[in-house]
Amino acid sequence: MEYVLTGRTADAPAGADDQETTITSDAIKRMSEPPAKDSKAAQWRAATIVALAKAAALGLLVTVCWDSAWVSHLVQDIRTWRDFFLRTQAGLVPYVHVTREYPVLGGALYWAMSPFVDADDLKQTVVVHGVFMLAADVLNSVLFYRLARTVLPSLALAATLLFALNLTSLVMSPVRYEPWVTTFVLLGLAAHREGRYDRATFWWAVGCGLKWYPAFFVAAQEYRVWRDGGRRTHWVRAALVFAAATAAINVPFLIAAWREGTVSNLLAPYLFHARRPLYWDTLLGVGQIWLGALPWERHAGLWSLALMLAAVVARPRMRVEAKGVLVCLAAVVFNRIYSAQFNLWFYPLLIVAALEASAARRRTLLVLMALLDVLNVLVFPTTFTPAVAEMGGFFPFAARGSGGPWTIAFSLVIGARALVIVALAAALWPLVDRPATKPVRSGVG
Repeated sequence: MEYVLTGRTADAPAGADDQETTITSDAIKRMSEPPAKDSKAAQWRAATIVALAKAAALGLLVTVCWDSAWVSHLVQDIRTWRDFFLRTQAGLVPYVHVTREYPVLGGALYWAMSPFVDADDLKQTVVVHGVFMLAADVLNSVLFYRLARTVLPSLALAATLLFALNLTSLVMSPVRYEPWVTTFVLLGLAAHREGRYDRATFWWAVGCGLKWYPAFFVAAQEYRVWRDGGRRTHWVRAALVFAAATAAINVPFLIAAWREGTVSNLLAPYLFHARRPLYWDTLLGVGQIWLGALPWERHAGLWSLALMLAAVVARPRMRVEAKGVLVCLAAVVFNRIYSAQFNLWFYPLLIVAALEASAARRRTLLVLMALLDVLNVLVFPTTFTPAVAEMGGFFPFAARGSGGPWTIAFSLVIGARALVIVALAAALWPLVDRPATKPVRSGVG
């Protein structure tokens, strides 16, 4: 096997026939890219399609679908922000006078939303929330298109539409704030791919101010740099960047809370996650509705942590895109908590990894993503809504006591989703970036 780059050849690395190895040169990239004018037009075409589709989805949610039982479950998270909106509209400060279970920037986002919200009108609140998330979705489509174009220009538009308009995104993005977390994930990924690792760490640290999962990507990046990049102390710089960004986000609230004697309001989100209750739309939740209380399920977070650490250290030469997906999958497959929007954590990285893979591997990854996406929406809200109605709530033995066909379907779909997660992890496993020799360049660029 040979890698042919510019008319000359270099020997393939040992074992390359057993690995999928991607080697690109600047010359080949530039020759395959469409003209800049066409690229810019496609970028804004993608943004326009995403804006129209997301606006239509939001419109359907608050009109045709509004009185459906599944919509009531879907908007429950927004319903719980009512008191927060009322109190911040009265002049109270998040994490100083009022708290929530989300990190500081999550509360700050809803604080910025608060002046536009009529807290006593749920539908109006959902519309405002959806518009805020739509803005992030459109921005993300532009950021993702630029990423995809650097990988495989011919599929950049299609990949962007898949990223922005998958079923999970259409259903969950208007009613959760994952789109704004994704913005910082994409900014970090772009910096990482340019070799600007400190900048990537900064953006991912900001993302952690909204939700904690971008820390996965910092860990994956720094372990790869440490093990395979020969930069044994780079993690110290990354830790300092991460700490500085985290301090910049939290310290102003900490000082204000200290002065008011309400530091507990700032600590509450972290304490909440340490004592978080079981989510019933998980494998463990299904186990309890059929088998009764499982005392050992309280330790599932430790299993998940062990799996996540294993995913970080395994395959040290794996690119961050695939490694980030593996760590996210490890975090959710057997965990006590798995909400439908969690899939949006790793979809952008998964699509980029698929674009970089061989055509056969790309098809496998995208088929598994499509299957996982359908199953994810079938779990919540599709089968969740009638299943909880059948059982009269979620509690141990609920399925055996009063479950019906929807409860069975709900349980089976959750099991199937877990199997697809395992299959997706297996499909990602061979994606290792390990050129043993430097590619021969022609001097172009």
